[in-house]
Amino acid sequence: MNIEQIRNAFVSGASIEYRAYCLKRMMERDISRKDVENCIMKGEIIEEYPLDEFNASPDSYPSCLILGITVIEQDALHVVIGYKEATIIIITAYKPSTEHWMPDNKTRRK
Repeated sequence: MNIEQIRNAFVSGASIEYRAYCLKRMMERDISRKDVENCIMKGEIIEEYPLDEFNASPDSYPSCLILGITVIEQDALHVVIGYKEATIIIITAYKPSTEHWMPDNKTRRK
């Protein structure tokens, strides 16, 4: 998976779908769509999930975890997206916790 392909799809009118679970969690976590967009456009892929462990349905897409920052607070942000052809699915978005992530927000704690 290539971040430039995802960015190009994002700006060139790809279908962007937010999972209902994701929208609910974004509201609870005070994460905006602008935060998600900023993460995709300026962040980096830190993990790839070719078999999409987050969506085990027959139409599942390869997915990845992107590390970026929120727009206003400049907090670290993780966004998991599925991507295939001209469709981007926003699976979840969250601010990484020190309980699960090292200070670089790229490395999982063991």
